[in-house]
Amino acid sequence: MSSTCSKEDLGEWEIIQPHFKHLPVHVALLHNGKVLAFGGSGNDPSKLRRWDKPEIFEPDYSGQSDGQVYEISDDGIEGDVFCVGHAFLPDGKLLLAGGTFQYDGIFGRPFPLIPFSGLEHAYVFDPEDLSWTRLKNMRYGRWYPTCVMLPDGRIATFGGLTKWPPWVFLPFHEVYSDKDKGWQRLRGGDKFFPLYPRIHLLPNGELFYAGSYNTHLTFPFSLWGFRIATFNMAERRWKPLPHPRELHRQEGTTVLLPLLPPDYKARVLLIGGGDTLANHATNTVEMIDFSEPDPQYRTIGPMKHERYYVYPVLLPDQNVLVLGGKVGQHGHNDDTHDCVEEEPGEIKPDKDAILEPEIFITNEGKWKPLAEMKIARLYHSNALLLPDGRVMAAGSNPMRKCNELRIEIFKPPYLCKGKERPVVSRSPKIIDYGQTFEIETENADEIKAVGLIRPSSTTHCLNTEQRYVGLDFSCKSTNGLLVNVPTNRNLLPPGYYMLFIVNYDDIPCVAPFVRVIGL
Repeated sequence: MSSTCSKEDLGEWEIIQPHFKHLPVHVALLHNGKVLAFGGSGNDPSKLRRWDKPEIFEPDYSGQSDGQVYEISDDGIEGDVFCVGHAFLPDGKLLLAGGTFQYDGIFGRPFPLIPFSGLEHAYVFDPEDLSWTRLKNMRYGRWYPTCVMLPDGRIATFGGLTKWPPWVFLPFHEVYSDKDKGWQRLRGGDKFFPLYPRIHLLPNGELFYAGSYNTHLTFPFSLWGFRIATFNMAERRWKPLPHPRELHRQEGTTVLLPLLPPDYKARVLLIGGGDTLANHATNTVEMIDFSEPDPQYRTIGPMKHERYYVYPVLLPDQNVLVLGGKVGQHGHNDDTHDCVEEEPGEIKPDKDAILEPEIFITNEGKWKPLAEMKIARLYHSNALLLPDGRVMAAGSNPMRKCNELRIEIFKPPYLCKGKERPVVSRSPKIIDYGQTFEIETENADEIKAVGLIRPSSTTHCLNTEQRYVGLDFSCKSTNGLLVNVPTNRNLLPPGYYMLFIVNYDDIPCVAPFVRVIGL
């Protein structure tokens, strides 16, 4: 990029002082503004029975310091939580499902003679006292499952490798109810999935499986791919949809674009990825629009960079940031490159890493490059939105025992304009469906958008929790906004959200958390 470009155009990255002690394979933004990070054995078979402790990154939102990182207790965890699925319950606690029972045994690449196998464990993490509680087991062990919040507050869990043979051949899926404290089979939901299937809840209440084999070789299904489909909860059946134009999307990602009034139409992006053996990455992007009479993926403008590993973040300005990835050959546990550490936990980027992020401008359907990162984010990386509108990037594990532990923080272009943010001086802590509530702000006449963004719970290029719901609003006075909450629980499943107001310069406030609950 030209050296004349300003921070206002490109944003700005900063490596902060605190760093993780262990590989953050899984990260989740809690409703107290802290970030939970954990990795269990962290892709290290020697730690299968003596896993690493979880950690908390506590940002300093006052801007006085970089914040702090510290270990927390793992009391209550009785198995390896490496490669679990996770999603938030309506009360803000984090549900974990699955984990690693046994690492793979390799007999010639690329096919494992004995594949990874999954635990049937389930846990709840409480952000208030940072505690772990073991729940009733699932019926099946699951390694690399996906957890998705349902409109009634239950969580559905899909896919994963089982604890015992037949491993990959698991068409049965389960639903957790906090009310019943247990698991039930998802009736009518039988379907074969790849590992960590990309699944999103649509505003009509259907679940959308959004891609082909997205993570790791899953033989023999990789020969013909996995049919994308929607699941109707009332009819209890899957409706198949046409394949994407480009089937090979391993380590690509999907994003449910912002849901905006008045029609709240659902559109999903399918971004990047590569072929089954990780030899070729793609920069192609496809979009499916569910407001069309015959929804199917259509190719849109490509990214500048091919990306094998794609980490997406929905921003308060309704655009989508993607970062990380690599080109060239070899994806998982790449033993063709040396792990060069400048200092412990600081890995020198390899020549194939993509350091330049891109932003998808949703109202233009175009991609724009941004300021380069300093740290490569490859396998086992993560990225999520913080309540102050910054983006946190962490992790990277290009080969076993080669762990990037530094945290890098991005100020998007909207935070580099040198102008003051709008400020929420008062807002409710709890809101109900169909309610009208008030936001007190001295900037009421400068606000162009009000939105709720669900905190991320993310791993392996997968973020089913990520959700932007725009809200209708009007000015009550120069110091207040009247905001309307939708009645549709499919659109806005219960739980905690960040409440953003955004001015006409696209600058967001520091978002307070609000809980959506049916009273």
